[in-house]
Amino acid sequence: MKKAYWIIVIAAFIISCNTKKSDEEVVSTDSLITVNKPDSAAVIQDSHYFWSSELDQKNGLLMKKETPVSADSLNAVYMINRLNEIYPEIRLEFIKASNDSIFLKVAKSNYLTKQMGSSGAEAYLAAVTYNMSELKGITYVDIRFKEGDHASPGTYTRTDFVHEK
Repeated sequence: MKKAYWIIVIAAFIISCNTKKSDEEVVSTDSLITVNKPDSAAVIQDSHYFWSSELDQKNGLLMKKETPVSADSLNAVYMINRLNEIYPEIRLEFIKASNDSIFLKVAKSNYLTKQMGSSGAEAYLAAVTYNMSELKGITYVDIRFKEGDHASPGTYTRTDFVHEK
């Protein structure tokens, strides 16, 4: 039963992302750090990455390209599973993808909104946004959850996490 569910979710995602916006280009003004790993040296320049967020005392929130993601693994299910492994207290779930947006939810948001602090919640939302916007055609990441002291639901883009120095 679970296998059939995931097949339906993946099929729905692929169908909904098939838009006619192939000539558009997304321009990003992100500041980032690339982690040099020996196995990533042969990666094509246009490859996609799994991102992590890091809080630095001096520079604030930094986004880091952690590992390359192969084209056959670059899908919402893979990215959500990776994020759920890193943040097991926060269960991110796929709702749908439509045009240039993906819709996600956190059913139990207590840890995100009350226990991570403002900086931790921002780092999590940035990691979700960067990773989901690695998917072809996705620019906007709508994350739904019950608002709390340290985080608010909404639609995010990478530019929401670019801080002026």
